[in-house]
Amino acid sequence: MSAAPPFLKTRGAALTALGVGAILFGIVIVAPIAAAFSAQDDEIEDSLRQLGFYRAEIAAKPALEAELKSLNAQGASVPGVIDAPSTAIAQAKLQSEIKSIVEANGGSVRSMQVMASANQSGFEIVAVQSDLSVPEARLKDLATAVAAHAPYLFVDEASVSAPPREPDDPANRQATLDIRWTVHGYRWGSAK
Repeated sequence: MSAAPPFLKTRGAALTALGVGAILFGIVIVAPIAAAFSAQDDEIEDSLRQLGFYRAEIAAKPALEAELKSLNAQGASVPGVIDAPSTAIAQAKLQSEIKSIVEANGGSVRSMQVMASANQSGFEIVAVQSDLSVPEARLKDLATAVAAHAPYLFVDEASVSAPPREPDDPANRQATLDIRWTVHGYRWGSAK
């Protein structure tokens, strides 16, 4: 028959072989399946945790929108900003304000050009470049009017030139200055 050792023919050997087989079955088959189920449980817990977080975020959305609306209303009512619902209207208001200031100080506006707007810290910067003329004696008044104006106006660039004149000519004492400047103001909100 077979040349197997007598130990292998005993009941103890069969039980040992069965035990080793069960251990190998557990290691090779059962352990990976248990690990897969455990990993799935961890993923499910993580997904549920994320779902709870997202539901809390969604539930908080109406309150955050109300707070944003309130902050926007407060920002729009900040003294010194141009009150306008859009960029185009803010630019038109700025042009009108500049024209009024120049004419109130005895000057005249020759041309205006709207500059591209930019955003900074929740405000939109609206700028206009203007060519104007003003009597030399009123330059200080013009600068004071711009500095004291509400909404606040800021001169970014300015070049002032005067036509040549004879120092002894009394008729030419009140020279008219040619000014080119870029003035900007702030509007609450971003460009629309």
